[in-house]
Amino acid sequence: METIIETILEFVEPDCEITPDSELRADCGLSSFDSVCLLDSLCEKFGKEVDETVIRECCTVQDLANLFID
Repeated sequence: METIIETILEFVEPDCEITPDSELRADCGLSSFDSVCLLDSLCEKFGKEVDETVIRECCTVQDLANLFID
């Protein structure tokens, strides 16, 4: 989870408080473009391929983490 949150912080305001329950768009302020870039970055860090259409289904940080953390 720490890597997920650290990566999200690369795309949002530094004072944004992020928890697993934070909503990617409403709380973190991620745009559609930011979301795709975030997904690409996470895929690279975790060595996994995830179709970028999946990011639309992720509402919270936990939803995103579930894609990468087994």
